[in-house]
Order: sequence, then structure tokens, then C-alpha cells
Amino acid sequence: MSAERFREIPQQAAAPPGLLDAIVNNVDLALFAFDRKGRLIFANKAGEEFIGSDFNDIRHRQIKDLLPRARDLDLLVQKTATEGRSFSAKEMEIDIGRVVDVDLSLSPLYVGHDLEGAILSLREYHALPDRGDEQFDAVLYLLGAVAHEVKNPLSGIKGAAQILRGEVLQPEAVECVKLIVREADRLNSVLQSYLTMTRRPVFNPINVHEIIEHALKVLGSLLGEKGIRVEKSYDPSLPLISGDESKLLQVLINILKNAAEAMERVKTGRILTVSTRASSDYAVIYERNGSEEKQTKKRKQRWVLLTVRDTGVGIPKGDLTKIFLPFYTAKDGGSGLGLALSKKIIQDHGGTIRVKSTPGKGTSFTLYLPY
Repeated sequence: MSAERFREIPQQAAAPPGLLDAIVNNVDLALFAFDRKGRLIFANKAGEEFIGSDFNDIRHRQIKDLLPRARDLDLLVQKTATEGRSFSAKEMEIDIGRVVDVDLSLSPLYVGHDLEGAILSLREYHALPDRGDEQFDAVLYLLGAVAHEVKNPLSGIKGAAQILRGEVLQPEAVECVKLIVREADRLNSVLQSYLTMTRRPVFNPINVHEIIEHALKVLGSLLGEKGIRVEKSYDPSLPLISGDESKLLQVLINILKNAAEAMERVKTGRILTVSTRASSDYAVIYERNGSEEKQTKKRKQRWVLLTVRDTGVGIPKGDLTKIFLPFYTAKDGGSGLGLALSKKIIQDHGGTIRVKSTPGKGTSFTLYLPY
């Protein structure tokens, strides 16, 4: 994003090259600037993501054109831009094609003593219902039951094959016995993973950075073979969280492996970035005490954020809503359970997963774990 966008507003002093861009594009707030006529003259990176459009495509458009269903917001922007009035609101609902809850702040944009427009900042927070995915729970129960029933006879088949391997057999028969043992081991591994899915998390105090390092070590040879450079950015001030180490490790290994595979078709610039930080925003957790909506309570929750970002091929926009569905996969030979299971594990921890992707540029997965 270029600082040229700011040239429409006279500036009193020049900032060091790149500093202004770095500041406005690294804040979590969606920032927008409007001129006296209510036309958009600036949006930072978070603002582009909030609107869902590149700044160059929405430049000079008014808020009523950008968010036609958010009429109250258009009125507030006009009042601020023309009258110099400030507004703020907490937990305000606005319709941007979907209803979102935001903390909103509107401030007059002064250059010297002249009112030049309005600055709008929005911080979205997310309502996370305290409920599980009943359909996926049912699928996991079925998988666990089938795995349990198949596991015992499979062990018998492998045992019989191992006995045969000790006998004097024709070369063709020896190869067949080896194949039986090998495939029995592979199937047993699959069944064991299904049985692991059905186990509820066992919570203990854990260090998220230790889990990340463990996952990177497990996948070290794979990342090295693919020529992927790993960059880390950890927040050392993060506290211990309550979680199941083995299950969270399973989630991280799955997401890191997916990221590595997404970069296979990228010839250069294969970079895997893993970062952690404390959330500067919060979510609202809805806790239902009964079946009636009026019995629903809410509480605020802060998060430890763990982000895995790759420079791979990205995910097509039409697939973003499908990737967490059980048995959905775009990979040859994939089971379609990896991300669905990861989502379920994070939900069992009281958190959520969010994904952002730009085809041709890469994808980021962010795990939200209770602070």
C-alpha cells in the first residue's frame, strides 16, 4: 500500500519513508478517511479486508455506496465530515451484507485549523456461540465405533500374516504376506487416528511456543526438502493456556503440513511464517442456559492468537466456506478430515479458527485460544 494515498491531504511534515505505511497497515483497526463530501480518500489494509475490496476499486466512493445497508453509518460520517462532530459506539450492529458487531469511532479530520473530512475506525468483534457441531460429533462417533469394531479383526489378520511369514513360501507368496502386513499397519494407523478424534481434550497448563517448536521439529525434514524458509515471531509475554498438548500438536502439524503442500507449486519465495500474540480485541461468547433465546448470556473473552501464514497458491474464494466441512478435500488422496478435525479440536478448547487467503499470494490460518 502506497503513501501516495495521503497526498490528497496536505501534510505538515514528511515521515521517514515507509514508516507511515507500516503504522497504518499493522494496526488491527479498519481505518477509513473521507473528504468533506463524504468520499473515501484512504483505507488501510484492515479496512480493505473489512470492505472486501482493494482501495483502488473503491476510491472516491461514498460510504452509502460501499455499505448500502449501513445507513446510520453514512449519516454519522456526513455529520463528522461537515460539522466536526465526534461519535463512538460499543458493540454496534451494522449490516455489511452480513450483520457484524463493531466498536466504532468517528473523528473529524483536521489539517491545521481546517476541517478536511472524517476518520472512521472500526474494530469487529465476533460472536462465538457456545455450541458444538452436532453433525460432525455424530460423524466422529460413527467413525470411532467403526474403527473400534475393525481394529480387533485387523490385528488378527496381521498376526496370521506374520505367522505365515515364518513359513517356507514361494517368492510370490512372500511378497503377498509382506503386502498384507504393510497394509494392515497402514490401516491400523488410520483407525488409530479415528479413535483419537473421539477422545475429548485433557486440559493442562501448556506453553503454545513449545507446541509450535515440537510441530516444526516433526516437520523439519519435510520443510527442508521443499526448500521452505521458516520465520518466527513469538510474543514472549504470553501466559500459559489450558489445553490438550497432543491434540493442539495434531492441529498445528496438520495446518503446517497443508501450508507446505500449498507452496509446492511456488518456484521461489517459499516462506512459512509462524507468529503468536495476545489479541488486542475481544470476542463475545454467548452462553445459553436454556432453550429460549432470552436466557442467553454473554461474556467477553480475550485470546492468544497463533497464526500460520504461507506464500503458496492460496485458496479459491468459493472454497473458503467448504474447507472445514468433513470429507471435503481438493487434494488427491486426501481424507477431507484434517481441517474439519482441527476446527473441532479448537472448538473443544473454547476457541475458533479463522482463515484468510488470496489466490496466488498465500493463506493464513489463525487459531484463537482462550487467554
